[in-house]
Order: sequence, then C-alpha cells, then structure tokens
Amino acid sequence: MSALTDHEKQTFLMTHLRHRLTLLRTLRERKRTGESYQGRGDIYRCVKDSNLIAVRLLLDFMGLKGVRRPTGFTLEPIPRRTAGKHADDVKIDQFIGHLLTPRDVPVVSHDMLAGVYCRADKELAHLTTTFDDRYNGENELIQAATAVENLLATHLYSTLGVSLPAMDE
Repeated sequence: MSALTDHEKQTFLMTHLRHRLTLLRTLRERKRTGESYQGRGDIYRCVKDSNLIAVRLLLDFMGLKGVRRPTGFTLEPIPRRTAGKHADDVKIDQFIGHLLTPRDVPVVSHDMLAGVYCRADKELAHLTTTFDDRYNGENELIQAATAVENLLATHLYSTLGVSLPAMDE
C-alpha cells in the first residue's frame, strides 16, 4: 500500500468515489423523482446491476465483505492485502487510518449488506445456476445502497470534515 498525497486523496474523494456513489444512488434517486422503468427492462437491469456492483465495491473499499454460511449471510472484515495486484488498491484506511469492521455497521444492516455483496460477488462476476432473489428486489437494493452511503458519510466524509459529493449529472 502506498501513501496517497493530499491531491490524490482529494481527486479520489471528489472524482473517482463520486462516480461510484452515483452508481450506488441512481436506483434510489430515480425512483424518488418518479422515474418508471416499465417497458424498459434493459435500462432497469443496468441500473440494478450498477447498484449491486457499487455496493460490493464500496464495502470492499471499507474493508468489509459478505460471506454465505450454512446459517445465512454474515458481514466480515477483509484484511488489507498489499502484495502483487493489490499493491495499488485504494482503501478507506488510507484516509482515516483503519479499515471498518462489522462493529462499525448497524446490526440491522448486516444481513442485507452481506446478502447483496454475495449476490454481486457471485452473480455479476460469473455465470451461475445459483441465484438469491431475496437480494435483488428494488427495495432491498435501495436499502443496501443507503446503508453503504451512510457508512461512507459517517466514517469517511464526516471524519475528514467534507460533505458527500452530489451525484454526477
């Protein structure tokens, strides 16, 4: 892991992370404005998939992952990896000094975040016969996206004394 300069941090927060936040927020924000996806299945699938990808990517950025266990889904920490392909990974610890743990996440969000993470990790990266539709509904995806956004607002942006950036237009 390399230290980020102040300029790199600013660029990451206001450009790269802003883009990912837009992917995370689109389903929720378009629904709030009355956007209808009726008859537009291709666009709807793209918006839902962008939400899934963003939830997974941002949880990873914070140091968290979902794991499917025989008893259900759990939210677990991901230790920082620095060798090989991970040498240039940007994670929240480069901004606030540590990765998040499941204790940083409200317990009511654990199952939803872990389930959405697992769905994105498996179903968007591999063709599979295993589908978990519980974590593919619009309301569930919006709930997971909102939980991730709240974690970033609380643990990253507020800690740095910066406001969450607006969605890309």
